[in-house]
Amino acid sequence: MYQVLEQPLSEQELKGRSDIPQTLQDFMSEVKRSKSDAREFAQKLKEMVTLMEQRTRTAKIQEYLYRHVASSSIPKQLHCLALKLAHEHSINAAARLQLPEAELVPTLVDNNYFHFVLASDNILAASVVAKSLVQNSLRPHKIVLHIITDRKTYFPMQAWFSLHPLSPAIIEVKALHHFDWLSKGKVPVLEAMEKDQRVRSQFRGGSSVIVANNEENPVVVAAKLQALSPKYNSLMNHIRIHLPEVDLILDL
Repeated sequence: MYQVLEQPLSEQELKGRSDIPQTLQDFMSEVKRSKSDAREFAQKLKEMVTLMEQRTRTAKIQEYLYRHVASSSIPKQLHCLALKLAHEHSINAAARLQLPEAELVPTLVDNNYFHFVLASDNILAASVVAKSLVQNSLRPHKIVLHIITDRKTYFPMQAWFSLHPLSPAIIEVKALHHFDWLSKGKVPVLEAMEKDQRVRSQFRGGSSVIVANNEENPVVVAAKLQALSPKYNSLMNHIRIHLPEVDLILDL
């Protein structure tokens, strides 16, 4: 009996089999009806459990894959919005205003104002947060919002807040490449991300190759998919630990 249970079963051996019990009740009914001996009992039990394990594994991996796709995909509407704003920035002077205006620049380092830092490469999300902050503030005229984004989103982000001002609040839009201190030698997280990039480069073929490995433990599959997620390889998600360097003049 133990020898039967220890012998491995491949997925191909179970594929297309309609005689394998689907539930414990079906299994017990079949055992009673066929009056199986110990060897047959062990074989049927192993087939049923193995089939259930394979289905469970497939369901888990599908869950991890769908979660990965949902977290890493950019909705078409958001992608088009960024492209439209980038185009608007290039042809419309009103979409590339200096933020803030020259006379308000001193407020960026004025401790008498309430300073908030918003780091995001999602234009609509940044707009919602910024608008909510200003509308729900008792003193919106004392708010200075420092918006930080990446190089790719900088022009669209600037265009959005140029065309949709949040007066009387003061808005500043900057990109990561505007900060001189943000270099690999000064920021350890950049070195860590470079190492992570080398690790992710091993997963050639992307998520489809990762989930196609039938021998991999689902937990390992989830970890590999997670390593491909922009949440972990985007500097925008790590900039918050360097807030003191964002505005060195302020007493943060």
